[in-house]
Amino acid sequence: MRRRRSAVGGAVINVSAKIDYAVRATCALAESPGPISTKVLADSNGLPRKFLEEVLNNLRQSGVLKSKRGVGGGYWCARAPSEITLADVARPFVETLSQVRGEPPESGVYKGPTEHLLAVWAAMGAGLEAVLEQVTIADIVSGNLPRVVCELPD
Repeated sequence: MRRRRSAVGGAVINVSAKIDYAVRATCALAESPGPISTKVLADSNGLPRKFLEEVLNNLRQSGVLKSKRGVGGGYWCARAPSEITLADVARPFVETLSQVRGEPPESGVYKGPTEHLLAVWAAMGAGLEAVLEQVTIADIVSGNLPRVVCELPD
């Protein structure tokens, strides 16, 4: 996973290359009037083609995208971009959207002075999931981001 610094307080979140590429590809497909081939998607977005093929296949299997083989084929969004959330795009690549050491936060065991840390990790995860569930592909493409994103504290 690549580390990306968030704009809030210098906190670090991890966004995998698969999720980053999945969102980027889905945004490109949202703007297209028809199917786009993997080659065109990869070339126009500077993404590795073989890796992108795997990502697109996962999105197709999860119902985010549809595809057609052959001449004039390619991938397209299975639903309107306003109906596809970032959570929809991310879920095919992770067991849970928020993780602590690669596990769901609730799977941790904390004792003594750290026994309440689990509640903190769970709240952080719930906040992340709330944002991912509210932001759609259409929001990203249009730049009209929801309040949950625009009103974050400085």
